[in-house]
Amino acid sequence: MKIVHCSDLHLGKKVSGNREYVKKRYEDFFSAFENFIAKVKEINPDVCIIAGDIFDKKEISPDILSKTENLFKELRSYVKKEVIAIEGNHDNSKALEDSWLEYLHEQSLLKVFYFNKNFEEENYLKIEDINFYPVGYPGFMIDEALKKLSEKLNSDEKNIVIVHTGISAGENTLPGLVSTSILDLFKDKAIYVAGGHIHSFSTYPKEKPFFFVPGSLEFSNVQNEKSDRKGFILFDTDSLEHEFIELNHRKRVQKNFIYNDSTNIEAEFEAFVKELNLTGEEILVISIGIKNNEYINLENLENIAENNGALKTHILIKNIFNINNKSNENGASLTISEIEKNLIDSWGIFEKDDFSNNFDTLKELFRSDDDDSFIELFDKILEGTENAN
Repeated sequence: MKIVHCSDLHLGKKVSGNREYVKKRYEDFFSAFENFIAKVKEINPDVCIIAGDIFDKKEISPDILSKTENLFKELRSYVKKEVIAIEGNHDNSKALEDSWLEYLHEQSLLKVFYFNKNFEEENYLKIEDINFYPVGYPGFMIDEALKKLSEKLNSDEKNIVIVHTGISAGENTLPGLVSTSILDLFKDKAIYVAGGHIHSFSTYPKEKPFFFVPGSLEFSNVQNEKSDRKGFILFDTDSLEHEFIELNHRKRVQKNFIYNDSTNIEAEFEAFVKELNLTGEEILVISIGIKNNEYINLENLENIAENNGALKTHILIKNIFNINNKSNENGASLTISEIEKNLIDSWGIFEKDDFSNNFDTLKELFRSDDDDSFIELFDKILEGTENAN
């Protein structure tokens, strides 16, 4: 059986910027899905898996629904057996009657599954000799949910698990992300675990992987996504071979800019951008190291880049030294960790140690563009702070 696996379509995503940029980026996500469908037509797979975040938001406009419905009609015609989808953190709804995923399900364009307390019994589909277990998005309950499911699976059968999660980068499992120790429970029980949530392609473990995250089809968080590769995974249930198939997408250009003289930085920056030979379609992400609290007008730099061929420019500031004129005992510049500690101290939080631990988690969620988990954790932190005070 041939299976194609994609995730994180984020259809209908709207970014901030000028009218031209907003319109182009809105269309980018539909174009990326169209590119995927064109490849599916060539492959003519038995099953298509979409591991969460079909839509960028729970609430969608008529235009988003119309475009999505037409694209799924085309996709469905190229898949022999089933299109299996799960909710993600962006498009999950508390009530089915509020879910546009459920509408697509009712139109027989896909089979959609949601995480619930009886998921290990209700979220099941058998196609030929393959057992599919579409978990959904467990969020904070990810470890508990997957551990429960692993105990149910029969290692003598061919099992495929679908869950909206990626691997936690830290020692402690982050909200919505799974630890490798939990994934290891599926090593001999699942031939394929289809993940999502993280927008860059990854597999686990390195040798003979069984957990796969295809990443998003288009850049959702342009500034922070690690990889420039976008695409999907083709998996063969007989040979257990997989292939990552790359797709065209909006081009991102990432560069580091080092200036010599802050009083002449705009001229230096313009010369730097001109050498990139931009065509007006690229998104430019520039990292600049600021020296000794020097003031730089970032808006002016962004305008210079966009007047010289960048569709949009994001400037990231790094290596910020001597904030608030504080330094360490040796008089050297503060590290980022020291800057963060001073910042937390200035907020007057009662349980500073607990908050510092959570602060690392918040940063990871921000980098992974997991807005819902970020807000959920931040609310819990605020509640804890209020209770302590």
